Amino acid sequence: MARSNEITLLIADDSEEMRETLKTLLTFNEKIRVVGEAADGKEALAKVESLKPNLVLMDINMGVMGQSDGLWATKEISLKYPQTGIIIISVQNEGDYMRQAMAAGARDYLVKPFDSDELFKTIEAVAERERAIWSSLPSSSTTVKEAGSGKVFTIFSPKGGVGKSVITSNLAVEVARRTHKRVLIVDLDLQFGDIALLLNVSPKSTIAHVAEMSTGQIDPEALELHISDSPYGVRILAAPLKPEYAEVVTPQIVKEVLSAVKGLYDYIFIDTVPNFGNEVLAAMDVSDEIFLVVAPDFLTLKNITLGLGVMDTLNYPQKHVHLILNRAQSLSAVRIKDIEKGLQRKILIEIPSDGEAVVGSINRGQPLVVSNPGSPVAKAIAELAGMIIGEENGNVNKERDEKAGKGLLGGIFGKR
Repeated sequence: MARSNEITLLIADDSEEMRETLKTLLTFNEKIRVVGEAADGKEALAKVESLKPNLVLMDINMGVMGQSDGLWATKEISLKYPQTGIIIISVQNEGDYMRQAMAAGARDYLVKPFDSDELFKTIEAVAERERAIWSSLPSSSTTVKEAGSGKVFTIFSPKGGVGKSVITSNLAVEVARRTHKRVLIVDLDLQFGDIALLLNVSPKSTIAHVAEMSTGQIDPEALELHISDSPYGVRILAAPLKPEYAEVVTPQIVKEVLSAVKGLYDYIFIDTVPNFGNEVLAAMDVSDEIFLVVAPDFLTLKNITLGLGVMDTLNYPQKHVHLILNRAQSLSAVRIKDIEKGLQRKILIEIPSDGEAVVGSINRGQPLVVSNPGSPVAKAIAELAGMIIGEENGNVNKERDEKAGKGLLGGIFGKR
């Protein structure tokens, strides 16, 4: 029987010599117990199914590429057994290999040769993170809610590269963590969506598959089959796997999808492309609130000004369009007031700049609100989550309540 603090581990490597070396090294750490080994990806998948280890130490290349190598096995294990964490080991130190590993579902990446200290620290750190994540998550069982009762939030910017997808993914995870309710992200960046990658998900089905099955009205139960779980308590309706599949997702499909999921989820967050395409407008039309992400540079501010004009022309009520100033750390209070004056709108919340922490969380497929909740960026996103769910706390002061409207609920959930 495993001890409560014991880490059970499967070693998957096509080199018997390497497997023996790793087993010998791991005998010197009493917290880790090797429960099995595999010589290729198929065997690793079978062993995970039977042994249910906490972690797999997985060689990235084993034999012929395809249904035997480490990346294939990592994807399959992450989808079928998400509570088993995977650490990729490889002789390759290139960023592309690391990104492929993280996209497949790996939790960390070790470059051969590595010493025992590096090996132990990586295994223990990944195991600790996995335990913390899974112990804090609510049950993922499906409960059908009253039709149309879910709240829809669209996160938009008319300028790319402002951190919109990072904000969307972290905000959704934080709302799920604090409410223990059903939360969904719909990725409407139909050609190059990143939400699945940011949340360490390898979706087999996407919104394109939903579009292909639609006959005029989407069945909610059938739709659920195309929505992917993530390790962080939120579910994802992913963007198409290939850019050319984007064209099958029409504005009507977007409306049908959002109408269906409002009866299944409490909170729906929509990530978008930086333009007023028909699919984005379809999302905005059914949204309760729209968050407009602003970056403190001239080009973004120019586009935000034009975007606000378009939204006014389309009669989106100003009280339901909220400005988020991202990467605001370097700005003085005077400069922020100048931005508000120029846009003729108040900033709802300021998210500081911390490129190193954000990039690290992206590379690991771990939201910052989970991996580093004490960071300034995570705290700001937590503050915004508190506004959405109606929690008043010490981080939300009177001035910010006034920016949101008549208190938090009056500003964020006021009637249209």
